[in-house]
Amino acid sequence: MVDSTFLKAKYRGVLMIVVSKDGNNNIFPLAFGISDSENNESYNWFLNQLRHAIGVLEQLSILSDRHPAIANVIANVYPECQHGIYIYHMEKNLRNRYFLNVVLSLFYNAATIYKRTEFYTFIDEIEKVDKVAVEYLKEKVPKIWAHLFHTNRSYNMLMTNNVESMSAVLRNPGNCHYWD
Repeated sequence: MVDSTFLKAKYRGVLMIVVSKDGNNNIFPLAFGISDSENNESYNWFLNQLRHAIGVLEQLSILSDRHPAIANVIANVYPECQHGIYIYHMEKNLRNRYFLNVVLSLFYNAATIYKRTEFYTFIDEIEKVDKVAVEYLKEKVPKIWAHLFHTNRSYNMLMTNNVESMSAVLRNPGNCHYWD
């Protein structure tokens, strides 16, 4: 899972981080780097360093938010991997666009279902309630947010943003000691 957070304390920049889960479902940091900004060049450097460190693992899935630089670089640096985005971010975007709670509920059901017929039934139900919501979801390409289309081993990780938890710890200067 890849994400970044802005450093706002004494030292400015962007903290890029990759986390994973162990066999006990605990989050652990896999890699981190600091860059001046969140862009293609920075993510290219960061993910190339990650590839050099861990290589390519069988059925590797890389999950992230919807930042375009992350998607661009994953396609170039890890073309053999499947990229997915967090349902959390899609739901947040739907909520910010003032879609009804029924749309959010139907979206969650569609995103987490593994049966094709049920997925399309939920999409049809969303369309009956709000055609704009369906267009938005189709525009975001279901293969990157729906469990049904994510064939690699991502388990429940499309549902939460574990990087946010790690970023919250690392971006707070009270948690870290800096030496000049």
